[in-house]
Amino acid sequence: MSKRKSELGQPEGPFERIASTAVRLMYSQGYAGTSINQVIDESESHKASFYRYFQTKEDLGKEYLERQGKDFQDGWERLMERSETPEEFVHRWMALLKKQVKSGKYFGCPLARFMGSLDKPEPNLAERSSSVLESWTSCLENYFEKNKKALILPANFDSRKKAELFLKLFQGNSQFYVMTHDPKYFNELEEEMLSNLN
Repeated sequence: MSKRKSELGQPEGPFERIASTAVRLMYSQGYAGTSINQVIDESESHKASFYRYFQTKEDLGKEYLERQGKDFQDGWERLMERSETPEEFVHRWMALLKKQVKSGKYFGCPLARFMGSLDKPEPNLAERSSSVLESWTSCLENYFEKNKKALILPANFDSRKKAELFLKLFQGNSQFYVMTHDPKYFNELEEEMLSNLN
């Protein structure tokens, strides 16, 4: 069994191998389409290791939501730091999405992809997903507020409503892309977001 190495060159432990494999598979195949046995096999782990960290598949789903939520927000925050204006942030975000599309690794919003792939209602996962969505909304709202204080956005800019609108635009256009594989929806998304920065 070959041991994968982390970015620092150290062998990954079983928890990290299992969790990162589960995230990759659940994003590309969906929750229902990913089995525990597949995660164990592809992470080159043992069943005993899996059950030491995750009692159920739902526990694995919670880990997915936690990681994808944090990774998405961390990515946003890096783009925000590099952007002098909200317009530049939108351009950078869209460039990143288009790059993911071109690489064949974009399957839609990580939350929508996951929750849409459940084969039955899962209240605990829905609650966790709602919490992640609220964190994303607050992140965007705070970014807009910061730009209002810097007089980059107008004083009457409703940061909360615009943050919610941006996420709705992102969800809708991402779903249209997933349904059609037509990248024009990201151009439309960019135009729609830019037109709402006033």
